[in-house]
Amino acid sequence: MTDYSPYRYNERSCNETGGDRMDERNRDAQFHPLDNQANEQKRQKALKDRCEEYKERLKKRDPQEVAALAAVSLLKDQNSKLKLSGIHLLETYTITWPKLTVIDSKGNPADLNKEALWLHYLDRADGHPLTRRWVNLSEIGGLFYQQAFQGYCGDELAEAWGDNLEELREKCLAVGGWELDGPGDLAVEWRVLPRLPMCLCYRLHPDSGRAWATMLFDAAANHYVAADVAAITAKELAEQIKP
Repeated sequence: MTDYSPYRYNERSCNETGGDRMDERNRDAQFHPLDNQANEQKRQKALKDRCEEYKERLKKRDPQEVAALAAVSLLKDQNSKLKLSGIHLLETYTITWPKLTVIDSKGNPADLNKEALWLHYLDRADGHPLTRRWVNLSEIGGLFYQQAFQGYCGDELAEAWGDNLEELREKCLAVGGWELDGPGDLAVEWRVLPRLPMCLCYRLHPDSGRAWATMLFDAAANHYVAADVAAITAKELAEQIKP
């Protein structure tokens, strides 16, 4: 299993801003860590370099094995060239082989963040069975991120939706989720990547009606993405289900 993610540069930025003291400044450092042009250029370069590393490793592997371990389709185009295909947040992406160019559903090259996400996922996926046991971010290696992650995902969703379970349910289903029997008063699952399920657990206090929400992951998630990638991807999903 690859032991680092495409966002490791971001983690270094977090460490430099004061460890795990999760005030607002560090939350920004954690999920929006690059506030100026110079740092953004460094981030872009770091992501590009990491993507090239992924590509070099993936090119040495059997595409059938890569597809099987990541649960993506292996197809041939009209010119009999191989390509991988998978779905991320309701959008189908194609990854050419052996160039490993990531193409979005409109036929355009994916943006750098999506390219890094897909290449990281393909590189890391080891085919480990999903457990169907929901855990928080800290249990898949994200203890450092958990408090900030809760603030940016669960707490913001609870504040946005309050006790309006029915409209929240409708919004979740509209962006590709499906309702589960639990946990919580409302639980919705998504397959964010082919082997990366996520679950929104939403609860209302029985007396006050105050809402509490959190995003959960399959206990095997770190066999497919690093914890910081899981957090960033869950944040993207949470943005889609806000009112």
